[in-house]
Amino acid sequence: MRGTKMRGTKIKRLISMFVVLILVLATAACGKPAVSEPESTDKSADTGSGEKETAKPEPTEEPTEEVEITFLSCWNGGGGGFPQDQINNPVAQKVKELTGITLKMESITTNETEKLNTMFASGVMPDFVNAPFWSTTGGEGKVILKAATEGMLLDLTPYIDKYPNIKKLYEIGVARDFKEFDLNHPDFGGKIYIIPQQTPGENPEDVTNWAYGVYARGDILKELGVNPEEVNTSEKVYELLVKIKEGNFTDTTGRPVIPAGTWHNGWDYNQFLGTWSDYTISDYRQEDGKVIHWIFSKDQQEKLMFMRKLVKEGLLDLEAFSNTDTMAKEKMAVGKIAVFGAQSGMDHFKTTLYTTNPEMKYELLGPLLNKSGKIKTQVEKKGRSGFPAMFLSATTEKADAVLRFIDFCNSEQGWLLAQWGVEGVHYTMENGKPKWIPEMKEKFDNEVNFKRDQGVGYLGGFIGADGKPSLWPVPEEDKTQFDKWQDEYKAKLPIVFIDKVSANYLERDWPGLTDYRDKTSTLDYEQEFRRAIFASTDEEAVQILEDIKQKYVEAGILELTEHVAQKAAERDDIGW
Repeated sequence: MRGTKMRGTKIKRLISMFVVLILVLATAACGKPAVSEPESTDKSADTGSGEKETAKPEPTEEPTEEVEITFLSCWNGGGGGFPQDQINNPVAQKVKELTGITLKMESITTNETEKLNTMFASGVMPDFVNAPFWSTTGGEGKVILKAATEGMLLDLTPYIDKYPNIKKLYEIGVARDFKEFDLNHPDFGGKIYIIPQQTPGENPEDVTNWAYGVYARGDILKELGVNPEEVNTSEKVYELLVKIKEGNFTDTTGRPVIPAGTWHNGWDYNQFLGTWSDYTISDYRQEDGKVIHWIFSKDQQEKLMFMRKLVKEGLLDLEAFSNTDTMAKEKMAVGKIAVFGAQSGMDHFKTTLYTTNPEMKYELLGPLLNKSGKIKTQVEKKGRSGFPAMFLSATTEKADAVLRFIDFCNSEQGWLLAQWGVEGVHYTMENGKPKWIPEMKEKFDNEVNFKRDQGVGYLGGFIGADGKPSLWPVPEEDKTQFDKWQDEYKAKLPIVFIDKVSANYLERDWPGLTDYRDKTSTLDYEQEFRRAIFASTDEEAVQILEDIKQKYVEAGILELTEHVAQKAAERDDIGW
């Protein structure tokens, strides 16, 4: 009996100790969260309710301890979007609450390449940096490549799988050619050093449609009885311009209109030349069974003669190529230019011409048909080639904290904070969509820096594979009449996506490339083309083009083109 009683007493003591231990652990858990980031809100997986709340970053095994991390925006003037109080603005405080991270930001007012060189030479770096990464062949990208190969940047390979929102930045939004030749540059040795940023999401709506085209004043079209959709070739644009010149139309001041013109610096006279365009993504073309550089296309002389015709017949603004931004906007504000080529100009017109004279609203012509008989429209590669990028210092002791912060910014919850601010402070959710609180919207609209200093917007600088536009499109009821007009333009000009490798990338291993670039660094074909437009005679104009092409030949462009052609023949994924 005694032995049984003693055993019972020991069991009771063990049970008591176990209960105490549970209470201690529970108390500790209440005092400090067990994970570094908010728990996933995918309730449908846990409760079977079928409802899904806004996605949040995957929790990590690290505790949500308070960590301060340092950041450099290596962009001249890049600090303009920083909140005045980086630490205590509502968005920064919310980030700290959810992740434990306090971000201290710096920017530069000097040249980006010079700053990178100085920083790497000194060996003194913040925890992470954002800088231009357009290409590894020159500029900032070349400096960053060198720093990585010299061990100054942190190899992110061991970390990527821990941060799913960062991992997706390599899967969505980066063009396949840039990924092959730059993001995964051979000198990186299979390691990951660069985090893409400001890349588009996977839906077409995530890519900005600029609505490039040829636009004509609607009141003039109406008086002439012209259906804008029927003006779908460059020659038909010319015929319309002739009618406008003969029609003696005026601007809002009563002065004669100029039939055709552009915005600043000739932007974008190429829209008038839509008949000779095609869906291209490189400087090379396949013409008459061979690969050529575009400056040798037979289209060049035809385009030149078309532009010369506009000039000789008094149809083109003679200041088209010398217009400053101010000059161009002054002309557009009064409807001085009857037909122009570029984007729609909606942001300018909505506060000028469309307010004073809405009957003059410009209509999209065509769209024009290109040389393949398809509409001339915006062409994009699937994903972006060249972008702002982030990298971490090889000596940082806060790699996981930095990556946790970036991972959070690239969650849906991070997107909300970046674009909309703090729920209940800046916006509310209605039917699963964010909507500004009216009082806040009024302050944002009327107080210049209020939105910035509330912290709304700066987190956007840490986001890639950006799916916000398709996730939260502007509701129809919130769109202005100007927004709806712009939507009408875009609907007629759907973006064409090409998922191929640009032939330009095949230049890179040509042995003579550096020498060729040195020899052509001062050549400017575009400027010579513009000069030829205003030459005294057609013969002189043609000779101007022949002379500039000969200089490229002497520099080695034909040998370069042959190299590209040979490389292209070895692949089946090349886009011209």
